[in-house]
Amino acid sequence: MTAKTPTLLIAIGSLIVIGCGPSGRDLSDQQWLEMQSDMQQERAEVGQQRDQLETDRREWDQRERSDSILAAVIASGGLLLACGLPLLVVAILLWPRPSESSSEAVCDVLLEEVVLHASNSDAPRLESTGEPPEIA
Repeated sequence: MTAKTPTLLIAIGSLIVIGCGPSGRDLSDQQWLEMQSDMQQERAEVGQQRDQLETDRREWDQRERSDSILAAVIASGGLLLACGLPLLVVAILLWPRPSESSSEAVCDVLLEEVVLHASNSDAPRLESTGEPPEIA
């Protein structure tokens, strides 16, 4: 015999003497009812937890769908605005405007200043005789 054999014989002998635990025949009816009641309570608790988990899953799923839609709307709006602004600037720059020539604008400003200066001036005015002035 080897060294493992006595250890194995001791383990088998202790199982035979002690047994594996109480069998179904050793339990009373009251113990069976208590065990069944405990199992039913645990099943009910597991069912409630499963229902709560399913409710949470649905809430998260709804949030993910609505958040992704909102994010897509914001991103699309930003992209549209970013693409549209350069087109708007180009359109403003290329829009035809009535332009006055620069010489007309200068003449108009000069005439306004002369009229304003002449109307505000109290200095005596020289009468034109039609003859060129003499240079002495």
